[in-house]
Amino acid sequence: MTTPASDEGILLSFPRGLLGFPHLTAYRLFEPADGYPLKFLQAVDQPSVSFVCMDPVGLKPDYAVPLADADAEALAIEAPSEALVLTLVVIPADPRHMTTNLAGPLVINTRTRVGLQVALPGDRFPLKFPVFPQA
Repeated sequence: MTTPASDEGILLSFPRGLLGFPHLTAYRLFEPADGYPLKFLQAVDQPSVSFVCMDPVGLKPDYAVPLADADAEALAIEAPSEALVLTLVVIPADPRHMTTNLAGPLVINTRTRVGLQVALPGDRFPLKFPVFPQA
């Protein structure tokens, strides 16, 4: 997925919305130049609704999202390379305790720019996976 030349981000559609925000279906994904691995997802119709997200594979190389047949069909992903997986990040007052939600990933078809949020079992995929391992 390439970033457009403008500062407007990449327009994505989530036809089912996100958990807690079913009415918001259009988002922009921003990838700040110096923000790797963090990205920002902002609702188009309600810009005050925004999320920090990241590619979880950098933290957990074996992370894979098992898609139900209906979800795979809805996304129309034709090849694994078309799937972008992002997880939502929670940044508390002390950013050293930042976590990412492996149980509710966003799966985006990079060709169509259509995505959905998948609900995975919390016993296998933690809701609060530490971004920075505690020493």
